[in-house]
Amino acid sequence: MTCEQPFDARIVDLDSIADTLSTALRSHPGVIRLEPTMRSAMTHWKIASGDRLHRNHHAGTPFPTVAVRDGLVLSLTDSVLTLHMDLATSISNAALVVARETQEVAAEVIRASGLAVGHIDVTILAVEGAPIP
Repeated sequence: MTCEQPFDARIVDLDSIADTLSTALRSHPGVIRLEPTMRSAMTHWKIASGDRLHRNHHAGTPFPTVAVRDGLVLSLTDSVLTLHMDLATSISNAALVVARETQEVAAEVIRASGLAVGHIDVTILAVEGAPIP
């Protein structure tokens, strides 16, 4: 049996998007690094248990797809990607400017992947200067 209706399904490789985001953000001026946090570690652990719990209790609703990297937590629901990033920035760049610019970089990467941009939250966890010799 065939269907005459167009089929508009696609597979989203969230890990690939996370890798692209990591690369783009690390190379942005003013970003020293993406900060690994307890949030990242805890999200790794919660994904498996949350997925199982959701399937058992909310079988009819989609569970968000999540990818985690040091300093990044991506969550995809219904083609909308939400992002949280934790950054260390350089003292020579204004932290608020770097935060805004990294939001724009992330939004461009998300749009380029064909997804809608959800919330993009940035937390500046450290502002660091050059190491003293």
